[in-house]
Amino acid sequence: MRSMMGKVRAFAPLVLFLAALFLSLAPALAYDESVVSQSQLAAEVFRTELRRVGDELQSPAVTAEQLTEHRRALEDIRAGALTQSATLDGPIAEVTQQLAGLGAPPDPPAEESLAIATQRKSLSENLVRLQGIKAQIDLVAVEAEQLSNRASSIQRQQFFQRIFQGGPTILKPDLWIDAAKGFGLLATKLTAIAFTWAREARASASATLLGLVPIYLAILLAAYALLRRRVEGWFRLHHAAKRQPDEMDRLWRVLHAGIGTTFILSVVFAPVIALIEAGGFMTGGIELVIYAILNITVPTLLLGVLARRIAAPGQPEWRIVNLDDRAAARFSTFATLIAFLSAVSVTVGAVPDRLFVPVNYTIGQSAVLALVMLAAQSALLVALRNQPGLVPRTPGRKFYFTWASRLHPLLWIAVLTGIVALLAGYVALAAYIAQRIFDTTLIVGGLFFLHHLSDAAVAASLDPLSVFGRFLRRLTGLGERGIERLGLLFRTVIDLFLILAGLPLLFLQWTLTWVDFRSLANTAFYGFKVGDVSLSLSTVLLVIAVFVAGIVVTNLVIRWLDRRILNETRIDKGVQDSVRKGATYAGYILAAGFAFSAAGLEFANLAFIAGALGVGIGFGLQSIVNNFVSGLILLAERPVRVGDWVVLNAGEGIVKRINVRSTEIETFDSLTIIVPNTMLVAEAVRNWTHGDNIGRFGVNLTVAYGSDAEAVRDILVTLTRAHPKVLTYPEPVVLLARYGPVGLDFEIKAHVADVFEGGLVASDLRYAILKAFAEKNIAIPVSNMVIAAR
Repeated sequence: MRSMMGKVRAFAPLVLFLAALFLSLAPALAYDESVVSQSQLAAEVFRTELRRVGDELQSPAVTAEQLTEHRRALEDIRAGALTQSATLDGPIAEVTQQLAGLGAPPDPPAEESLAIATQRKSLSENLVRLQGIKAQIDLVAVEAEQLSNRASSIQRQQFFQRIFQGGPTILKPDLWIDAAKGFGLLATKLTAIAFTWAREARASASATLLGLVPIYLAILLAAYALLRRRVEGWFRLHHAAKRQPDEMDRLWRVLHAGIGTTFILSVVFAPVIALIEAGGFMTGGIELVIYAILNITVPTLLLGVLARRIAAPGQPEWRIVNLDDRAAARFSTFATLIAFLSAVSVTVGAVPDRLFVPVNYTIGQSAVLALVMLAAQSALLVALRNQPGLVPRTPGRKFYFTWASRLHPLLWIAVLTGIVALLAGYVALAAYIAQRIFDTTLIVGGLFFLHHLSDAAVAASLDPLSVFGRFLRRLTGLGERGIERLGLLFRTVIDLFLILAGLPLLFLQWTLTWVDFRSLANTAFYGFKVGDVSLSLSTVLLVIAVFVAGIVVTNLVIRWLDRRILNETRIDKGVQDSVRKGATYAGYILAAGFAFSAAGLEFANLAFIAGALGVGIGFGLQSIVNNFVSGLILLAERPVRVGDWVVLNAGEGIVKRINVRSTEIETFDSLTIIVPNTMLVAEAVRNWTHGDNIGRFGVNLTVAYGSDAEAVRDILVTLTRAHPKVLTYPEPVVLLARYGPVGLDFEIKAHVADVFEGGLVASDLRYAILKAFAEKNIAIPVSNMVIAAR
């Protein structure tokens, strides 16, 4: 045992030294070292990937698809580098704080102890190492952004070169000859694909599964016919009681048609393609042909059905756009034709590339399709312009897309520009314009349709006579005003969603790519610098989230304080309001402080904000600041409280609320006077209830000359003292005020416990005086002016 203790004593100095060393180095190793290692490895990986992408961008043969992939990879690198750089902010802040805790090094370094000097050196080395790694990663993010901008520039150059590449005009026969040869060559290749497919299918495919296709289509057709009769019967029965369909019925009919058509096409094509693939018939180039047919058929049928439901030819009661019957029929026809041409243009533009059709042939095909599409768009604009059968709008009937008529000149300019481009030989530009007109119209129309549908759905759902409206009122307990605000909130959210979803789609059609939006999103989220100030969407969202959370917590605390403490103490309402407002302001200030702290704003930097506020005050915020400070004075000093009866030059009434800038006073005529807080602090205010609610009231009356003045005095004193609400102290007083022109003028001065009851008590005394004077035959004289007026 002694030998064991001796060994422990021998190792004690070493143990103490190691413990001291560990404690001295513990602050320097407070952060996770794995984060640093991971950041170093990430910096090396990012650097390797940057070199690879940079080398590939130097190739003159880089394609648009490769540029898009490179930009996507560069945005991944940039986002990863920014994220990895953010993970080092914590360790750097920890080490910096530890160095600050050690204080400034002494001027003669020899005066510092060895342990502190060792710790300072270790922390300084770690800080330099962390800052170096962070600088490398930040440099990677900068280089990734620069390479992405270079790739974007190359992509834009290629795009404009492709769009504005000159060629033969549509006036030259060579273009049409090449187009005819191109379509003929395309038909030849497709025929060869069909023969090859038939030969391979006979050798290896299963005819049994192929035979199931017509059986499945027949069953599907029978089910569709039966279901359609049922639905149409229910539809007629449902709308039999309605003389005219409402707006929700019209819009829902369009949406129902789109959903139903999509479902039917999915049910038809998906199993058929599955059977073809399972039977082994998807061989060779037949897959290309089948999917090309699908890419043409599905959009054409879907958009054609939607166009027909929107225009409702022959059914003006279901029409959601203001068209006559002939224009409605033409709109449906031309819209379907344009959808077909658009699908053909996109498909034909991709198929020849995979079938190795010569470029001059594809130029001719693009010219033909662009010319026909522009002609169809022109015909549609003419049909919408000329509507001799358009009837006046029925009162209460709402049409949509009426604003589209104001865009006709712009559409004509775009169409004519495409035609001029064809005449000048810019076939790619003409095809681009024709396709973008169609896509932009489709997106804008779809977004506005969803906007109108959401408005109609909210209006129908919040109707108190509707099933959902009654359920919503029972569930929430909201009144009509609350239901209106709920509907407004829902419509606002839908509109914001449509805007945020629609604007990128519109920009994408004409200029940008999805990589551009991702780059903008990364820049906004991870931050950018304006001078020396760094701004980022993540920081802004964090500040807003913390501030909103602070406000919510403050409101919950105020509600608890109001219900559990203030109401139970039965203190004055003015004191309750002061406590409530003071706690609210304190909570808001704390919420703002926590929000700025979460954003990393040091309170030492508040001098900048204070300076900016001082400049703002100098340029016109004096009034706001004065009113705010005056509001704080009112809450602290409480010369005027909520519930007080005050008299101002602007009027008199009851103080209902003391806000940050102003005070609300409700007059006895139920009129609200908004008074700036400075008026209540800097000007004279008559407060009937300051300190207590005891108040004095007066009753003036006149008796005829010849009346017994002492008897009148005794009657008035007796009646006043007999009233239960008149205070005995101070004692009521009856005065013979003057010898009036028609009689003796008496005044009654008395006090009540509640000044608000003074008028009622005075009225009760007047009734009692009239009754007593009638019993004692004491006359109240009538003025000569009153007699003359009669």
